[in-house]
Amino acid sequence: MNTIVIKLRANLSGVAFILSLAVLFLQQFYASLAVTIVIHAVDAVILLIIIAETFLPMRQERYIQQYFQKHIALCLSTLLFCAVFIFFKIKIGFIPTSPELILMFALIKNIFLFGKIIKNTADSAGGTERVMLNPAGTLLISFFMVIITGAFLLMLPAATPGSSHLDFLTALFTAASAVCVTGLSIVNVATELTTVGKIILILLIQIGGLGIMVFSFFGMLAFRRKLSIAEKLTVSYMVSEDDMSGLFKALRVIVGSTFLVEAVSAGFLFLGFSRTMGVSAKTFGFAAFHAVSAFCNAGFALFSNNLESFTGDPIISLTISFTIILGGIGFAVMYDVVHKLTVELKNLFAKNKKTVFLLPLNTQIVLAMTAGALFIAFAAFYLLEHTHTMKDFSLREQYLGAFFQAVTLRTAGFSTVSFASLTNATLLMMVFVMFAGGASGSTAGGIKLNTVAVVFAFFRSFLKNDRTVVIKKMSIPDEQVKKAFLIFGFGLSIVCAAVFVLTITETLPFLPMVFETVSAFATVGLSTGITSQFSVAGKLILIFLMFIGRVGPLTILTAAGKKEHSDTVDYPYGAISIG
Repeated sequence: MNTIVIKLRANLSGVAFILSLAVLFLQQFYASLAVTIVIHAVDAVILLIIIAETFLPMRQERYIQQYFQKHIALCLSTLLFCAVFIFFKIKIGFIPTSPELILMFALIKNIFLFGKIIKNTADSAGGTERVMLNPAGTLLISFFMVIITGAFLLMLPAATPGSSHLDFLTALFTAASAVCVTGLSIVNVATELTTVGKIILILLIQIGGLGIMVFSFFGMLAFRRKLSIAEKLTVSYMVSEDDMSGLFKALRVIVGSTFLVEAVSAGFLFLGFSRTMGVSAKTFGFAAFHAVSAFCNAGFALFSNNLESFTGDPIISLTISFTIILGGIGFAVMYDVVHKLTVELKNLFAKNKKTVFLLPLNTQIVLAMTAGALFIAFAAFYLLEHTHTMKDFSLREQYLGAFFQAVTLRTAGFSTVSFASLTNATLLMMVFVMFAGGASGSTAGGIKLNTVAVVFAFFRSFLKNDRTVVIKKMSIPDEQVKKAFLIFGFGLSIVCAAVFVLTITETLPFLPMVFETVSAFATVGLSTGITSQFSVAGKLILIFLMFIGRVGPLTILTAAGKKEHSDTVDYPYGAISIG
């Protein structure tokens, strides 16, 4: 019976929360009388759902008094919510006139509903365990919850200056862009967010870069809290660690290297910013913000023109560039490189037997593909734009600008060059590079360089009539090849489908729209300046693309797929004409 009650509560709370989110979208059209009526009607339904969720289960009790005794806190909180609900509805009136009251009511209502969902999920121990045994599903849920929470926080009056506040769609877009470490923005972060709003934003970026579950499990392990098998399965999936016995070590490396790189980067950026901003707490805050934004490959900047004022500044440009590269190659690769350098350094002073450490194949691929992608992007950007967008730059500024954009266009949305006048050839080149993205297991997006390497290796093996796919004299398992093509095909299909829908919903130029679409999917965040011009439908599509790009196509497919079961049937072969 308790199980039925818990499921009922969870389902009803979920329905109420979805309806409440719908109201937040509708509030953008409050001027219409019809929309106002719909909003009030939906709010009334939400109130009835909350009352029903709380008091309908009492019918299962033999004595009503026993139900109240068992659920006194639930009943009192529901009654208090009803009182607050009615109070605000009376104050707001049928025709709303106070945006502050509307915002306060929306926040109270949605925080209450959000809290009920979390509470009901926690009460459902069996359901929680089933979710934890599905790491892909857990990852999706955790990111969704953080995005929604971030949107509510950004809607707080303290997050924006003056009496203005962000509407739900704008807050949701900004939170999704931060958590998905994209950097696309429809608000001017420098002027439209207060210090509180910027702190919320950078926390969302940090959580999104590492993952809320990584933070949670690291805290559990740090305080010697034993993890269940389901929890270990989840965290091993998220950090790509097959050996569960090495989870704490892996988490320690991830969290420790993150904060170390960000701290060193912030130190160099402080030196760079202090030359123009002076030595102050504000300068340090700017340095810390951009260090976190760079390492997490987010691309959010606290300057209205992004980083275009620092095109020729080697300290700012190179510090952010190398921070982005470190964030884009992944924690495992960084660990392997540091281990390799440590071994080689020890060998220099070793008198007897020397240690041999060979870099794993994955690390070799990531380093080679990263270097190759950077060189190609740098050369292409310089050759295409040194007589166009960068024609007024000095030679040093051209080299720094081309290198900086070669780094950022793979995964981070910073820019030191204006994108408003880039040639179509440059935009098209950038689309391909963005789609490839960074390395697997990093904060970068895209289909990942590892995937691209396997796809190219397959075509090379096919042309050479090799039976197996070979990279650096090592064969790649068929399963990995299938995954690579699955990710490539899924990513391409999602982008094409999104572009097709956007051509229907939007009236924007085609190539810039394709650029924004790929930038969202690859969680890059570079923009030609048209992001704010997208319609409501267009912005929702971009949010969807950022979400898919951050959690990864493989995670989406894994979460949506059915459980594997043994198939003992051998089907006959069928001939299909190909080519």
